[in-house]
Amino acid sequence: MRGCTAWVPLLKPAVNPWNTLAALAAGYFLVLIDQGFMPVITPLLPFDVGSAVWLTSIYLLCTVAPMPATGKFGDAFGQRRIFLIGLTIYVAALVFAGASWSFGSLVVARGLQGLGAAVFLPQAFGLIPRVFADDKQGRAFAAWGVIGSVASLIGPVVGGAVAQHFGWRAAFFAQAALGAVALLAGLLALPRLPRSGERVSLLPVLLSFGGLGLLVYGIQFGQWPSILFGALLIGVLVLSARNGTDDGFLPVDLLADRSFALGALGVAAMGFTVASMFIPMMYWLQAVGGATPTASGAITAPMSVFALVLTPVAGYLTDRRDPGRLCAAGFAVSGVGLALAIWLIHSGAGVWWFTAVTSLLGIGGAFVWAPNAAVTMRGIAEHETGAASGLYNTARQVGSVLGVALVGVVLASGAIESTAGWALALPLGAMLLGAVSSLRLRG
Repeated sequence: MRGCTAWVPLLKPAVNPWNTLAALAAGYFLVLIDQGFMPVITPLLPFDVGSAVWLTSIYLLCTVAPMPATGKFGDAFGQRRIFLIGLTIYVAALVFAGASWSFGSLVVARGLQGLGAAVFLPQAFGLIPRVFADDKQGRAFAAWGVIGSVASLIGPVVGGAVAQHFGWRAAFFAQAALGAVALLAGLLALPRLPRSGERVSLLPVLLSFGGLGLLVYGIQFGQWPSILFGALLIGVLVLSARNGTDDGFLPVDLLADRSFALGALGVAAMGFTVASMFIPMMYWLQAVGGATPTASGAITAPMSVFALVLTPVAGYLTDRRDPGRLCAAGFAVSGVGLALAIWLIHSGAGVWWFTAVTSLLGIGGAFVWAPNAAVTMRGIAEHETGAASGLYNTARQVGSVLGVALVGVVLASGAIESTAGWALALPLGAMLLGAVSSLRLRG
């Protein structure tokens, strides 16, 4: 609960917070690299649209389902240890994906990769508030966003070039090499901090995975019984959380705080959009517009450049201005960018006009990530940071997995030239929802 001071003597351990941030960001860098290159190489995979998009869905599904529990793993067993275990799984899965021998084995590899991300990513959001003073957290999350922007710049450009010239397998192996460097950084720089020894239950994880898995599979492949049964399992999970019988798997009491609830909704909308928007765009650019994978990746570059330049500005303003209004402005600009993309697709414009789209997306995104993270996590009691970061990241990943599934359904419903624009209308709607919810945020 906010305001709890049970761990006050342990609030800011004697460590160099920026070294800690650098080591954590090395893992985050990998996640953003993957997020950048997967949409670019998906049209190159030897599978139909529905199957190719499922490779992103299974990754996101295996990320989101266990994430509330993995956030608590850090509280219970030590965030350094859990971060390194998750990152090891992630890197091994990348090697497995590069060496995969069938569609089934690639699905398994992507699932393991998602599981690794679910284990290590929440530890970062739990550690940052523990090592940075309150008035420095906006700048810390801004630096985090800058690193993400660099990864988002490199991922599509380098991933597209590597896949075009050496094949899609080489892109996975290249990520694995970067992962080895991130593991070394974590071993050297992450601090050992006190643990709470909280209990973690397996049943809620199974309900989460089964419910979301059936729901997403049903949406993507049009199976109504799967959708209904998945929704039922999720309902059971939520009911058990409200009754307090899930051992705190879903800390729904945090949602009673308006800032946390609205921030989680905003990051879910952002996750929906970021994970899904480039899938129809890249299919249209390569299948209809005639762009190469390398050119498609280059078209995304302005987004990352603008985000890289403006994210520190957003972090600075977050510590001094109303972060809710900053978020709302960012969502609005991103929405304009997506509306422009839809218009360009329906008008059959040249592919390089899409650099205007990615420029607007970069400007808008810069004013969403850092302000949203800072205002949502600010004031969380230290003994709840792991659970709160797990729920926050769960909200983002639930948005991501639903976005990819729904956009994939629309995209695969007909010819790319006629479905790509309609598919982009869904993330546009998510941006409008994010703008409205952010206007009610309190700093």
